[in-house]
Amino acid sequence: MDEAWERRLARAARARANLVAALRECCELADAVEAFEGEELLEVLSHLDGLRFVMAESAQILQGVVRGLEAYEK
Repeated sequence: MDEAWERRLARAARARANLVAALRECCELADAVEAFEGEELLEVLSHLDGLRFVMAESAQILQGVVRGLEAYEK
């Protein structure tokens, strides 16, 4: 495997770790969404928007690398 693929794989590993961490954090925030009101709820919802961005970006990176790797291996 060449150096470019090594960099892609490292990027995919970081993306996977970020995605897993964001998903775990979302689960932890479920109780806050259920229980909080007012400003506290707005803070949680704002934080969830940030996590949503991280999840979308990380998932796209990971999908691209997985698809590319499958094509590379063929």
